[in-house]
Amino acid sequence: MKPRSLSLEQTLNFTAMKKLIYLCVMVAGTSFAQKTTVLLSDDAYQTLKKEGGLIPGTTYLPNVQSPVQSIKPTSNQDKNGACNCLIPLDNTFNLAMTPNDDWSSGFITLPFSFDFYGTLYDSVVINNNGNVSFLAPYFEYTANAFPDPTFNMIAPFWGDVDTRSPNGGNVWYKVTNDALIVVWDHVGYFDQHDDLVNTFQLVISNGSDTLIHGSNNVSFCYGDMQWTTGDASNGSGGIGGSPANVGVNIGNGIDFFQVGLFDDHGTFFDGPYGLNDRVDFLDGQEVYFDLAGMASSNLPPLVINSNICDTIDVYTGDTLQKSNSTAVFDLSVLTPEYGQVLSTAISTDAPLGLTSLQGGNGTTYVSYACEFNPQGLSPGIYHVTVDASDNGTPMQHTTYSVPIRVHEGASAGIVEPNADGFTLYPNPTDGHIQWKHATKTLREVVVFGMDGTAVYREEFPSTEIDLSFLSEGMYLLYGFGTDQSISIQKFELLK
Repeated sequence: MKPRSLSLEQTLNFTAMKKLIYLCVMVAGTSFAQKTTVLLSDDAYQTLKKEGGLIPGTTYLPNVQSPVQSIKPTSNQDKNGACNCLIPLDNTFNLAMTPNDDWSSGFITLPFSFDFYGTLYDSVVINNNGNVSFLAPYFEYTANAFPDPTFNMIAPFWGDVDTRSPNGGNVWYKVTNDALIVVWDHVGYFDQHDDLVNTFQLVISNGSDTLIHGSNNVSFCYGDMQWTTGDASNGSGGIGGSPANVGVNIGNGIDFFQVGLFDDHGTFFDGPYGLNDRVDFLDGQEVYFDLAGMASSNLPPLVINSNICDTIDVYTGDTLQKSNSTAVFDLSVLTPEYGQVLSTAISTDAPLGLTSLQGGNGTTYVSYACEFNPQGLSPGIYHVTVDASDNGTPMQHTTYSVPIRVHEGASAGIVEPNADGFTLYPNPTDGHIQWKHATKTLREVVVFGMDGTAVYREEFPSTEIDLSFLSEGMYLLYGFGTDQSISIQKFELLK
């Protein structure tokens, strides 16, 4: 069990203690620059790992490279909902490292400065085991709880990733002028298991990239998360044993935080420093924050949103399926620093449209299960806003607003082919579908399954859409015109 929240007196003592041990920790931290480097074949490395013979603080490097694999299917097909913060893999991504267990990339030069608690870095190492580092590569496959004076890392999911299995995925990265994107795509776990796979993403930036909400400089994004622990960390079947860690640790014993420690299947989550949490909680989540200039200060509460990174569209008068006329989503916040307490509130500019149910532990983690019903509202943009403050020094505040666009929808009948000049072809389709409209320009298309789930969204689409990742079945394509009109077509996908 992880430690519970501290009292105010304990929190003050804890803060003072951290400051007192700072110099001792900094001395220990000098080992970053003094690591021993050992070249090993993969077989020799695996023998040492299985026998528990690897030495902490040593940098192990492969003296042979495995052949490069081709790009695996993007994790986009694993997710649905209001939006998708996972960036699709394409030929602009590079393989971070060949299929391996516990290795790392070399130092990757960044064309921008990344501010990590006040220290600027222009290069980064991608570690196979779900984290990036700035001072040295890390082979360590069993995650530690934070704070830890040994590691300088940002960890979207620190666990024992193993990409050597035939059907497992790989680690990919892309550098832009303002951001580094790293995707652990369908990765398995040690020892060469791919019966369960995880997909997750890290973005770090100079604070100006629009891939990350607001002016934040780090984002964690998750697809389908299925395992937590490798065989060498006392795991069995991908769970149990030593938990995986999601968080940030600068390595000075002062500046750190956790989102949570994860060791089992399920959706249970009680905040960053409570009981160990369940990995399915991460499915479809995004967490973003700003680490710039944060040395020895307080990080604001973190927003966790359930697959929301854009405006949600709802329609009045649409009775075809509930999900078109009601928006259902979750909003959560947590305080990342140890011992702090949250104060939260949720509000909307359409009070009659929102119902919400508060959950979480009420102190370090608060969640709101929201349902927004637009019936009776005039068309337009409305907002659901969560406000959160902590009791740190100085106190920090976070506000996050979800825009909801209400349309005056037509009655729910399916528009027949060529109705109002909107045509899809071929229909049935193998997934490569084209559209044309006699008079209108579309600003957005959204594809819904017949259960009402949004499975695809594109703004200002081209006239050809690739939906081949979808399963066979019937779908509805909504075309939203720049003149605010809505056209609907039903189509069948066959493979």
